[in-house]
Amino acid sequence: MSRPDLETVVRRKYEDPAEVAEFAALAGQGLTRFEDALVGVFSSGDLVLDVGCGGGREAVPMARRGIRVVAMDLVPAMVRAARRYASAQGVTVLPVVASATASPFRDGVFDGVAMLGQVIAHVPDRGGRTGALRAVRQSLRPGGMLAMTTHNRRCHVKFRLYFAWVNLWRRILRGLGVPTLGDYDRWTARISRAGSPVPVFFHMYDREEALADLSQAGFTVLQAKSRAEFESGREDPARRDRDYLLGFLASRSV
Repeated sequence: MSRPDLETVVRRKYEDPAEVAEFAALAGQGLTRFEDALVGVFSSGDLVLDVGCGGGREAVPMARRGIRVVAMDLVPAMVRAARRYASAQGVTVLPVVASATASPFRDGVFDGVAMLGQVIAHVPDRGGRTGALRAVRQSLRPGGMLAMTTHNRRCHVKFRLYFAWVNLWRRILRGLGVPTLGDYDRWTARISRAGSPVPVFFHMYDREEALADLSQAGFTVLQAKSRAEFESGREDPARRDRDYLLGFLASRSV
């Protein structure tokens, strides 16, 4: 399946009214401890882009801290939900409908970018993901910070065995000219609890691949740790291959 087709699938999944309702309901849960530690890099008064804002779960807590938040999502209904939630909470976010792969912003406009909820996973193919990261980097001022989360495919033997098997067959099929998903790509029918039957594509990173993509996009990575390390505030490299989620703080140096 081509990248535009996969992007259509992602859009269709999150346009589902049940999915929008689910994300709107989840907004009240606010930031996780993991995400809270990551967005602590932003300061009051900063202009921060929240990529994949959903129902406003991350954008509203940041706005409460005095951060000026641009809430961006591919799906108009999600952006409307985030704006409604922000209004109900007495804060302001600037809503924008746009794709991470086609940034509408001029260079150097943001002090920070948040790509939480593993949103980068829904960008098809490696060129698309590094392109999205390049666009994010360009939108940051020099010294601006990116806070990003990804899955971690190394966290469990079931993922290692699954991908060893399916990647082998995908490579064989690609060699025969048959279109397939890329290595470490997956389909899932459910990301949230909404019960929507629409499957959605996502890519499972590991730490090394995420570091490589961030470097290729021109970022200087300052921290690349497990969720548990960010939550505890303590370095524990032994846990980085056992945690399902990883967090990254990276800067635009020039």
